Amino acid sequence: MQETEITALAVVGILIILDYITGLVKAAMQHDISSTKMREGLYHKGAFVLTMVLAEILEHAQRVIDLGYTLPIVIPAAVYVILTETTSILENLGGINPELKDSKLLQLFRTQEEGKDQ
Repeated sequence: MQETEITALAVVGILIILDYITGLVKAAMQHDISSTKMREGLYHKGAFVLTMVLAEILEHAQRVIDLGYTLPIVIPAAVYVILTETTSILENLGGINPELKDSKLLQLFRTQEEGKDQ
């Protein structure tokens, strides 16, 4: 496994944990902690982890077995998960502190097109 892959997997893991924590804090602040929602969130996080495991297996398998293609899979999968988790964390932070929703800090993470709508 290359250093880039290790870093990508570490970032994915950290963001998954951070998203779960910020979601839990947001739910606690809104007095909306639900074991059903928590379990559903864990299932979604588990699916992301399994996606990364599958990407890692396929990327290494294509080096040994002719799967008919050789593509980098881990990094694109990690980028997707990282973007998804970052968006979710930012939404949670906006729910935890409503002043952050329209702050210049969170606007750094918005696209220009998204900013035009507001």
